[in-house]
Amino acid sequence: MMSNLRQQWDKNTGCPITLGLGALLLAVAGILYSLHIRRPLDSSEAYTALAADQAGPAAVVRVAMRFDPGKPPLYQLMLHGLALGLGKSEVTLRAPSTIAATATVALLWALGGTLFEPSIGLAAALMWAVNPLAIIFAEWARAYALTIALSLAQLLALWKLRGERWSPGMVITCALLGAAMLYTHLCTALILGAETAMLAGSAWRGERASGAWLALGLALAAFVPYLPVAADQMNTVVRGHLYDWMGYAGQTPLSYRALACAAGAAAIGALAFAPRLERDDREPIRWCAGIALIPAVLLLAGSVVVRPMFAIRYVSPSVAIAFLLLARGLAALGARAFRLSTVGIAAFMAFLYPCYGWYEPWRDIARIVASGSPEEPVFFEPIFTDSNDPLTDHGQGFPQGFLRPAFDHYFSGPNPRRAVDPSRPEQARRIIAQAAAAARGAWLVTTSDEQTARAELPTDCFRVERAAAGHDATLLHITPLRLDHCSKDR
Repeated sequence: MMSNLRQQWDKNTGCPITLGLGALLLAVAGILYSLHIRRPLDSSEAYTALAADQAGPAAVVRVAMRFDPGKPPLYQLMLHGLALGLGKSEVTLRAPSTIAATATVALLWALGGTLFEPSIGLAAALMWAVNPLAIIFAEWARAYALTIALSLAQLLALWKLRGERWSPGMVITCALLGAAMLYTHLCTALILGAETAMLAGSAWRGERASGAWLALGLALAAFVPYLPVAADQMNTVVRGHLYDWMGYAGQTPLSYRALACAAGAAAIGALAFAPRLERDDREPIRWCAGIALIPAVLLLAGSVVVRPMFAIRYVSPSVAIAFLLLARGLAALGARAFRLSTVGIAAFMAFLYPCYGWYEPWRDIARIVASGSPEEPVFFEPIFTDSNDPLTDHGQGFPQGFLRPAFDHYFSGPNPRRAVDPSRPEQARRIIAQAAAAARGAWLVTTSDEQTARAELPTDCFRVERAAAGHDATLLHITPLRLDHCSKDR
């Protein structure tokens, strides 16, 4: 058995030179992905930390479902187990993403060797390893790096199941990977849907793949107990309160919605059911195109029919497959052009690395607030709900403020925490003015830029100063100028 595995690995990864380059790439990727994992958590990662820091698995699941709808709790439960043994430091919380991102480089290499040839897999792995999306996910304590790794591993297993001969062990492996995908992030349903469409198209052209169909069926069966929860969560996300990644539900004419559905169906039908065009009966180019494009088509059509919902991170496994498709296209240019273009693309993306904004302000925010009076209240905005949206559920969202968990993760002082509604600026000004006058100062932690945030702040007899700022959080300090005139906002 070990001999067969070794032969299969050699077939997929190539000659000793290719193996050496691949090993070097994996080592460089692992180092690159580890450079900034000690930096403070950002506001989204704070919700991961909040779930992982709960007293037990049941509490982890409740917090994950409450604050991360659309993301089943497998990832948070894994981090909870790690935190019990290793603590809840930034390194502990980000290590699974770093490991999964490094594994993704190896998986893309192996997948390219299986679908095409080892040099194409290595080229795709090189370009993917240094692209901004891979690097950001590798150093982000969110589920996306794990989602990509699981998706590639499942696709690799599914590809091996195509045909009349398959082993029960490979079916179980593929099914477990598919179930793990769904229990990590619901966006992977798009990948499994794309695979289903591609298998249906292959069956239409005469292919028998009972093992692949069985694996997909078992993966879905394993997810059935969670389906009611998943359906409720997606209804909350899509039809409920407004999240940062989703736009307003527009008044799109019915004709446009019908056209979007028709165009999406036509695109998916062409990718899956068009006549065979490749010499290879297994059609690896078609499969790469289908997995790369069908999830994006579905989200874009949904953006027209329901509301804007496309975000690159929700199709990140498809982006990884698109790099494999890109490498296959470059290989068609000839050996010299293939090597030069691969190195050129990878070098361009590597040169972008110094431009990444790695700074997160939360340690500085905690230090600055701690240097002031412990009586000064800290205000947060209960954002991601919208009083003007008829689909809003005001019982959902973040009533204590979206940035509150990030602040609490780094600040343990006694300062009171309060919430103000930025959609009611006059009320917010009055509340902040009264609190700042009573405590001789107050703080506002906001996701808005300073100019926008000033609309909810007192002006005439108060000084407003920016104390710290990051890409998604700004700390403003409000102090009264004349205590005898600041009992209310003038």
